[in-house]
Parts: sequence; structure tokens; C-alpha cells
Amino acid sequence: MAEAEKKLVDKYNISDVAEYACKLNEACPVARVNPGFSPEKIAKLAVKNAGELLKSPMIWECLACGLCEVVTGGRVNMSYFVRDMRRRAVAGGFCGTATHGGIMITAQRMSDNKQLKPNRTGWITKPLKATFNKGKYLYWVGGAPFFDSVMPELNTGALDSARAAILLLNRLGIEPVVLKEERFSGHDLLWAGDEKGFRGLAEKNLAAIKKSGAETVIVSSPEDYYAIAKSYREYFGELDFKVCHITEFIAKNLSKLKFKEYKERVAYHDSCRLGRGMDVYDAPRQILRAIPGLELVEMKNTREMAVCCGTSCWMNCNKYSKLMQVNRLKESADAGARVLVSACHECVIHFRCAMRSEAWRQVFVDVKDLITLAGSLLED
Repeated sequence: MAEAEKKLVDKYNISDVAEYACKLNEACPVARVNPGFSPEKIAKLAVKNAGELLKSPMIWECLACGLCEVVTGGRVNMSYFVRDMRRRAVAGGFCGTATHGGIMITAQRMSDNKQLKPNRTGWITKPLKATFNKGKYLYWVGGAPFFDSVMPELNTGALDSARAAILLLNRLGIEPVVLKEERFSGHDLLWAGDEKGFRGLAEKNLAAIKKSGAETVIVSSPEDYYAIAKSYREYFGELDFKVCHITEFIAKNLSKLKFKEYKERVAYHDSCRLGRGMDVYDAPRQILRAIPGLELVEMKNTREMAVCCGTSCWMNCNKYSKLMQVNRLKESADAGARVLVSACHECVIHFRCAMRSEAWRQVFVDVKDLITLAGSLLED
């Protein structure tokens, strides 16, 4: 075993997987649908010959969803082990399969080019109010404009969610800063093995945030939230601003908002990065419970044990991903829900993609973005 890979095995306690093997294999969303994959198989190969693991598709099939950490009580950090092994795999010429022809990953790498001047704010029109210079609160847009542009067939609604976020902030008396210089957060590049690309984006974003004078950065995408609040700290040290998710901010100010009636039975999907990654479980549910007429039901696998939407960092979306997505949709239907709501753009996109399959037509559940729903129900 190469010394570098051995250090990762030891650092993240991968040898301890054997002690939890049965529970891990049972909980893993990938192992449930893919008989050729399991956390135990990753661990065995890592301990036996981590160098060979670099060439294995298993490090790309793993969703790095964080369930291994929950099941082992934090003892085994499979997610970070996979992240760091991917970086070494890419350096050695081995990588996973990028989805959508690689446009998602390519666009993020292009975003690191200082010469590119994308129109980041053209979608902010009346009655929305925002500033583009300095202010106390900064709204982080993320990839929403890009998602809508490159995947129109999926009706992603990501930009609608961003508009709804600004509308909600406006109702709270906030005209947030929206950065014209904002780049992709770099989350997906980091988790796809491109540490250099991540660093380049992070450095530019941190400089732009500092220039804005923002004291609080409010983020919609759980992946961006995780990247800015955790990964930026990991790589660049403590931040001189606070970071929160839009649902956390809205939940703290619910007394200032009034919603129209919405008579539906709704299940909430905890995304991996917002739930297990950032420990945000209650805020989205508080918003849903504040909507008159809405009945919130819980799925079998919920909160810290919630099942991933099947794809991460726009890599390795395959038949197993689709099966995971359809199974999650079925789970919401089994709970009696007519609507599955998520606070994650990417989860909504993946579920709506699965809705195009024949298997989806067996499940009669709609999929909605939480912030878009809340914004559409605001009382005039």
C-alpha cells in the first residue's frame, strides 16, 4: 500500500468499518440497489490495497452522503476518505463519469477564469429588490441561473427558488447584496477530485464577499452552504462573516411572515448536505408547519437517516441513481404524501429527472422546492 493512501485509511478509521459492516451495508443507499457495491467492500480493498482502490469505480459510486458517519457514531469518516481518494485518483489519471456530458463540471472549471464576465444579476427584476455593492446581508445565488439554462427540459425551477428567496428577504425588510463577481462555490469540483479548481474558486469568492462588507451570507444551495461554511474554513481558516441557510434565516423570522392556505399532504426530503452535513433538520419543517392547511408527514427514512437523492457532484448518474430516486419518490407516496418538498435545488432536479422515466409513472407525487413554495404562498 502506498504511504499516502495508508495515511488516509488510518486518518479516517476505515479499518473500523468491519465492526459496523452489517449496519453500514444495510443503511447504504447504493448498496440497497447495487449488488456490486458496499461500504464493506470499499474498506476491505482500502486496507488490502488502497492503490487498487484508486482505480476502482467504487470510490465514484459512493455518494459520500454521510450515512456511514451516522451509523458509526462519527467513528468512520467514509465521506472524507472517498473525497481525498478521488483527488489522488484524478491525479493518477482515474476519474468517474461526469453527468450531462460533463457540462456541469466544465462550467465550474471555466468559472475560475478571471476573463469571464457572466451576467449574474440580469434575472433580478421588479418587484425584487437587491443591491450589487455593499451591505450587511449577502444572498448567495449559486448555480441556479446555470441550471435553468442548461436543463430547460427538466423545468428545474432553480431560478424561481432564487427569486423566491429574495422576495422572502424583501418581506423581512432586507435588500440583500447579490455579487456580480460570484463564481461557483467549488463544492462539486472538490468532491470530484479537483482540489486546485476548488481553491481557485474559493479564493475569488472569499475576496468578493470581503469586498461587499457582508456580515451574513445567506445561501440557498445546501452544497454551497456546506462549501462556504465548512470547506472554506477547512482550507482557508476562520471566516470573518456568518453563514446560514435560507431556511434557517426564514425560520427565525416566521412571526413576520404570513402565508396563504395550502391544503396538501407534504413529505419533506432531507438533503445530505443540509441535513447530515450541516445538521439543519428543524428549520425547513418549521416553515412547512407555518403554512395553513399543509399537513406534514414523515417518510420511513428521515432526518439523519434520510436516503440520498442518488447523485452527488454531478458524477456517475446511472441506472442505480434512477432506482434510488424512484424508491425515494415511492417512499414519500407510501407515507401518504401528495407532494415531496426539498430545500435543495439539486435534489429537486434529480427527482424531476427521474419523473421522466417509466418507473415514475407508478408514483403519483409532485416535487416542489421549499423556498419556491413558501414564496408563492406569501400573503399580499
